[in-house]
Amino acid sequence: MEKRHYVKGLLMGGFAFVIWGLLPLYWKLVKAITPYEIFSQRVVWSFVFVLLIMLYKGNLAKLKGLIMSLKQWRKIALPAIFISINWLLYIWAVNNDFVLETSLGYYMNPLILTLFGTVFFKEKLDKYKIIGLTLAGVGVIFKTILYGKIPIIALTLAFCFAAYGLLKKKSSLDSLTGLGFETFVIGVPSLFYLIFIEASGEGIIGNLSIWFWVLIATSGVVTAIPLLLYAESTKLLPLNVVGFLQYIAPTIALFLGIFVFGEPFGITELIPFVIIWIGLLFFSYSQFKLISAKSIPVNVEN
Repeated sequence: MEKRHYVKGLLMGGFAFVIWGLLPLYWKLVKAITPYEIFSQRVVWSFVFVLLIMLYKGNLAKLKGLIMSLKQWRKIALPAIFISINWLLYIWAVNNDFVLETSLGYYMNPLILTLFGTVFFKEKLDKYKIIGLTLAGVGVIFKTILYGKIPIIALTLAFCFAAYGLLKKKSSLDSLTGLGFETFVIGVPSLFYLIFIEASGEGIIGNLSIWFWVLIATSGVVTAIPLLLYAESTKLLPLNVVGFLQYIAPTIALFLGIFVFGEPFGITELIPFVIIWIGLLFFSYSQFKLISAKSIPVNVEN
């Protein structure tokens, strides 16, 4: 693999997770509607945003061909289902005060993604990555023990997003077309749901300011852009690297929770995060050594 492709993958993946880490700020702004409406609005406006990009690039014929293909529907249905469960469950959990468990889920996710990379793509781990991932795993286990029960929400979030990343890596579709197809598949039932809500008088019309439409429409942009970047990074990087980049998002969310939202953070919360951060330093050193080399070793390409 050429170094420039590897670095490009790191930048795209890193930027995607920075955006995802900052999303709690946005969800706070649109909490006037239910999680189910937020999810449906998010999907529909994402499809509109991707559609405009494809119209600009002249790719609509390709999307139409995919929509008319039963074979492609079978291929895209599973990633669409996984990302739908992840989105809806995350929004529901945040609105129902399960922020701690969602954070745990996104710290678990890279471990599952790394496991997928090792099992399905025979990805190799150097000693620094192994140390880093081991420490991260210890931190997550410690956090789970402190939580005091089986974290069903966290496990579901982690598995669904890791499975989505795996399927995107195996997909032969380009990122834009794939996202357009996925948001179409989820968007059709979502649109019918929104029409029903608005017709019943429980939606945005008549209950919220006209400016709320502008605000909620932005969900399409903040959803589509990081997903496109993420999909591209999974094609350019080993899954174990993409997996560890995912620690960026919950770490940003952690700082938002402490310093912006004022959530409690004591020693029992601090210990697992410190262990995970030490692991991150080991993994980051591995990446620094790799990028500093004249070329990226062949065994990081799948």
